[in-house]
Amino acid sequence: MVVRVDNSRSSSSGLEFKLHPLVLINVSDHHTRLKANSPEGAPPPLVLGCLLGSQDGRSVELANSFEMKWVQGEAGYEVDSPFLVKKQEQYKTVFPKQDIVGWYCTGRQLTEQHLAVHRKISEFNESPLLLLLDPVIDHSRKDLPIDVYETELHVVDGVPQTIFVKANYSMETSDAERIGVDQVAKILPSGRASGSEQLTAHLTSLHSAIKMLVAKLSIIQQEVAAVADGSVPFPHAMMRQVNSLVASLPALDNPQFKTDYLTEFNDTLATLLLAGTTQSLAGLAELGDRLGLAYEKAGRRGRGGGGGMMAASLYGM
Repeated sequence: MVVRVDNSRSSSSGLEFKLHPLVLINVSDHHTRLKANSPEGAPPPLVLGCLLGSQDGRSVELANSFEMKWVQGEAGYEVDSPFLVKKQEQYKTVFPKQDIVGWYCTGRQLTEQHLAVHRKISEFNESPLLLLLDPVIDHSRKDLPIDVYETELHVVDGVPQTIFVKANYSMETSDAERIGVDQVAKILPSGRASGSEQLTAHLTSLHSAIKMLVAKLSIIQQEVAAVADGSVPFPHAMMRQVNSLVASLPALDNPQFKTDYLTEFNDTLATLLLAGTTQSLAGLAELGDRLGLAYEKAGRRGRGGGGGMMAASLYGM
């Protein structure tokens, strides 16, 4: 049976595939580790692994993955079946709702050797997916170097052929994954994340957002001023949008807003005053302890009889 890849044909299964960032991180890390251990100048290594996920109706989530052991055989890539079964049982114990939904590999295109792996994964899932990661950097590509394939069986000239067809997918993230991806993105080349670097990146993003907001508000203000002067025709659709935008803003002239704002402002000032007073009292207490210790030592040495009384008076304060 000959395997073909039809890039012009899209999947007709009607399934909705949701890809989690953890899968991309695992596949990328798998490839990076093997490439780092490869000799200099060697071609990009091939990595293979299983995709874990769950299916709810017509929605399929790709949530996790693990690596597979394989060797180069005569018929293609031969997967270590006992290792695959053992890993599946281990992940099933920790994640009982996740099953093997497909497999992943790296490369620019699929060949007939991938069919042997696909047949092996078909023993765990009758219709497995294939996630292909292109490790070659292409600066002209705007989307992720990821393609998800399904298989379809077609009869061409009386010969049954397995065809890989592309399937559409969307990114799905949870709160924990967002935090993890954000932390990974801020790791320095040295392998650690600097707090100052994270703060700088956060403030830079805030500055860029505020700068863009000010620029857009300036454009709206100029357009409204031009309409008021009569230099441009009255755009009814745009003015309705501007009116809706202004109406969605909080009413700053509301008495309740002023009361709440003054209450919060006074609470903030009271907190700052209390913090300053506490710091000053702590400094006075430390000064008193030091003076008491100094006079106490002087009294022990017999240099002055009033040292102890002075210390006692200070402590009495």
